Amino acid sequence: MNKGIPYLMAALVALTLSAGWAAPVLALFDQVAACLDSGGHLDLLQLRCAPPGVTRDLMLGGWVFWLTAASVVVVVLVATRRRPPRRRRLAAP
Repeated sequence: MNKGIPYLMAALVALTLSAGWAAPVLALFDQVAACLDSGGHLDLLQLRCAPPGVTRDLMLGGWVFWLTAASVVVVVLVATRRRPPRRRRLAAP
């Protein structure tokens, strides 16, 4: 028996397993491309294609996200604002 056959078999098994993993991922990429080509919007939470008219509703429907984003921006601005340095009082002689 040739010494390279076990390595060849291991390579074939690895390719088979990776193809079994890659097929659903590539199918998802094709589904996303078809959705975006049709002008739709991909809903990542439910992995479904939303029609073009629903895109605006999804943006406005996520008001919790926008409220959280605005709150984070305000907190960062308040926390990082520059304050003038305090003047130290000189001790009286």
